Amino acid sequence: MIKVQAAGFSDIGKIRKANEDCFLLNEPMGLFVVADGMGGHRGGDVASRLAVETIETHLASAVEQPSEANAPLDENLLHSATDRLRQSIYLANQKIYQQSAENAACRGMGTTVSALLLVGNSMITANVGDSPIYLLRNGEIENLYTPHTLLHERKKIPKSMEGRFSDGKLAHILTRAVGIRADVGIDYVETQCFDEDIVVLCSDGLSGKLSRNEIRDLVYQNDSEAACKKLTDLANQRGGEDNITVVVVRIQSADGKSAKSLLKRVTRIPARIMSLFGLRRHA
Repeated sequence: MIKVQAAGFSDIGKIRKANEDCFLLNEPMGLFVVADGMGGHRGGDVASRLAVETIETHLASAVEQPSEANAPLDENLLHSATDRLRQSIYLANQKIYQQSAENAACRGMGTTVSALLLVGNSMITANVGDSPIYLLRNGEIENLYTPHTLLHERKKIPKSMEGRFSDGKLAHILTRAVGIRADVGIDYVETQCFDEDIVVLCSDGLSGKLSRNEIRDLVYQNDSEAACKKLTDLANQRGGEDNITVVVVRIQSADGKSAKSLLKRVTRIPARIMSLFGLRRHA
């Protein structure tokens, strides 16, 4: 059985007039979500809130047996949970897209989604957009998400745009978001949990102001609640131009074993992470 201690914090920042971020902490379900809305006026906060509510509602209704939370790693169980998580994001996409089409005030709204679901002795992360998910393990920090930006997916840059934008600008142009189109592509990672693993989910209002190593150090040096506040304060001190949201999830397994061998099963994890952790790719 996995024991979890989590905290989250969201701040409007120094410039924005509204907070379009939304986050979820549901420790009993092992579900944690960060959504960074976009769309102006009231569309962004509607999209992010609708995404979080839809994901939680769908997964709550799809929960199988209570014993699932205590079950050992089983690939069928893991894949089933992954399918449920992905389906919840698909449903959120449909609801946001439909409301955007029906409500002129929300026209064009969308949101990023980054989610963590704990099942048995495993974790599943899924994302659309650029809100980071980081794994802190044995003093290291690595990505558990795929950034859906033009900087990360340069091959998608139209020829007419080549050379017109700096890397900094390309890093903020999304190639995917929830609710923008009728369908959405979702990237995910499945991996085993270990004692003292920490997962950090945040919006780019935080990751755009702090390096990964700075995030790692502040999280290791503080408890979850204090880390959220200190990370947010530092992002605000460096400008706070965007909304800032962060969730810190600390994982402790019942047997108390630390992670010496690392990720047992991983799907769609970047090659450089595999190299660091000594992993094998699964199709």
